[in-house]
Amino acid sequence: MGIFHRFFSRREIEPKNVKPKSANLAFVLLSEARLPEVEAIARAFVDFAAPGESLQNASESAGENTGQQIHSLRLSTGERAFVALIPAAVPEGEAENAARYSLSSFGNDWKLPAHCAQLLVSLRVESSSSLLIELSRFTSLLAAVTKVAPAVGVYWGNAGATHAADFFLSIASDRDVGPRMMLWSGVSMVRKKDGRLSLLSLGMEQLNLPDLLLVAGKSSENIAIEMMFDLLTYVAERGQPLPEGDSVGRNTDEQVTIHYIPSPIDSSKEVLHVELP
Repeated sequence: MGIFHRFFSRREIEPKNVKPKSANLAFVLLSEARLPEVEAIARAFVDFAAPGESLQNASESAGENTGQQIHSLRLSTGERAFVALIPAAVPEGEAENAARYSLSSFGNDWKLPAHCAQLLVSLRVESSSSLLIELSRFTSLLAAVTKVAPAVGVYWGNAGATHAADFFLSIASDRDVGPRMMLWSGVSMVRKKDGRLSLLSLGMEQLNLPDLLLVAGKSSENIAIEMMFDLLTYVAERGQPLPEGDSVGRNTDEQVTIHYIPSPIDSSKEVLHVELP
């Protein structure tokens, strides 16, 4: 992804999305039922977190978690986190089904390997940090757990996708919003009856923002995914939905008009709609 997002809107508005008290939640899928040591998670966290951020054991005593299947942790920025072992697979094939919406499956038909257990990873948000910052911190925590666990995938329900473990670690190693957006939102891809390609993002509600429906004609299919994630990144960094009827594009000669329409998967919600030639 390049500088596409720098040229999107005619208007610039400072982000105002402040996160209320809530929790982020996802599942690290395991090939064996094992809870990593707190110290290992803390060491790995530094590899993904913003400079100066760290993770500590939040147990009241050194032996509090001995024999238990849950870790309590605290970020240096004040958030409380939990990692709990669930010695069973995600039921009813939910995680397997969500794998098709991850970019890690695009182009290579990646399928989620068998898993026999999962680590529930939760970050309790109690600060006034922006949604974007908190989501990035949660991503760093998830990556740390994935790195030190026998992980085969990461099932992130709010992102609408199950990512391959190696893909998740590779993307999370870049701390910028652009690459991490590929973890925060899955993509539903369908071919319309008229032959055009339709792409729907699945994770923007985490940022209190509308998802994006991008429809690409034959001449723009090869750049559709890149353009989609550049636009998602721009809107996420902006912190507010783009205005109805605004123009977006990579430069002044390549502009398209945006509109809001009912979501194709939930008509009670609106999505940002962009059509490319």
